[in-house]
Amino acid sequence: MGFFKQLLTFALLGASLQGLALGADFPQEDIDSGKALKEISKQAYDTALARLDGTGKCTKDNVRVRKEWRYIPEEERKDYVRAVNCLMTSPNVYPNMTGPRTMFDSFGVLHYKLTPYVHNSAYFLLFHRLYVWTFEDKLRTMCGYTGTFPYWEWGLDAVTGVENSPLFDGSETSLGSNGEKTNSSNTFFPGGSGGGCVTDGPFVNYTVNFGPNTAADPLAYNPRCLKRDLNTQICAQWASLKNTTETILEAPDIALFQANVQGDFRWPEARKWGFAVHGGGHFSIAGDPGGDFYFSPLEPAFYLHHGQIDRMYFIWQNLDWEQRQTMAGTITMMNRPESRNGTLEDILDITPVGETYTYRELLDTVGASPFCFVYE
Repeated sequence: MGFFKQLLTFALLGASLQGLALGADFPQEDIDSGKALKEISKQAYDTALARLDGTGKCTKDNVRVRKEWRYIPEEERKDYVRAVNCLMTSPNVYPNMTGPRTMFDSFGVLHYKLTPYVHNSAYFLLFHRLYVWTFEDKLRTMCGYTGTFPYWEWGLDAVTGVENSPLFDGSETSLGSNGEKTNSSNTFFPGGSGGGCVTDGPFVNYTVNFGPNTAADPLAYNPRCLKRDLNTQICAQWASLKNTTETILEAPDIALFQANVQGDFRWPEARKWGFAVHGGGHFSIAGDPGGDFYFSPLEPAFYLHHGQIDRMYFIWQNLDWEQRQTMAGTITMMNRPESRNGTLEDILDITPVGETYTYRELLDTVGASPFCFVYE
């Protein structure tokens, strides 16, 4: 917990360095409004599609296009919820554990086991790319989902309020509502507008089976409701359209990009210290287990949040594709304990939940890899 407290302290301080040149000449009003983000997103989309010449397994005819939740048809959104519920009733794949009961839980176990190696490390971006894709694959192969895989653009809700988001408005086409309002406070940052059990919409009856990480046995059975504490203040401060755009444009290399995404204060060149967009998105949801560093994948919205992180990575890569097939950093979180640098030839083994790949195989979402998707 020492690292997490340190990160939260920097978030409260709001530390940042000013004056770095943007990677493109956009007026500030275009950055603030999201117009610049739309332009660079379209450029990245076109660049990725241009690599599809019809000779590989991924083609312009079968490439999947990931979309923001609110732009997916309502019937597809409801079917996505159905498929997630299906994973929540399918068997866990980890033997000899008392807490995890379902395939959905298995993703939580995997994240818990690999957290010390895939956060604030060389592996962060590519691990989560494979992790989210594997979740999508299980929705399709185990639960018959045929629709669009969604992401959540937090910045669209930073002004109008996370509570009003189509993702959290409690309707049947959402992922459920905010939690019931409580009077509890958080030691590290201002509380949101909820805090208790989800009150409306999908996942009202979802049981979180294990965690939190502070328990004597984090994988022991610990059934409880899904809690949320939606927080527009954090969303506006750390996950706005401006933050997203600047994070992409201000990074000439992978080291600075991932430092800005994660708020890694070890990089003095980084502007986005503290929560940054990664923590900002997580703590715009907060609650239990959404606010747990290890077990946040037990929150159904986790996969849309990390879909947006991967969308940012996709855009950043494709703005200078030839120079951005790289990796930087060590293989332990915050280099604790000290470790070697990661390489693209390192192996990522996520069995029994998914398959094994080299990190190099995960670089291209439309290339010679397990993937075949772009972001719109």
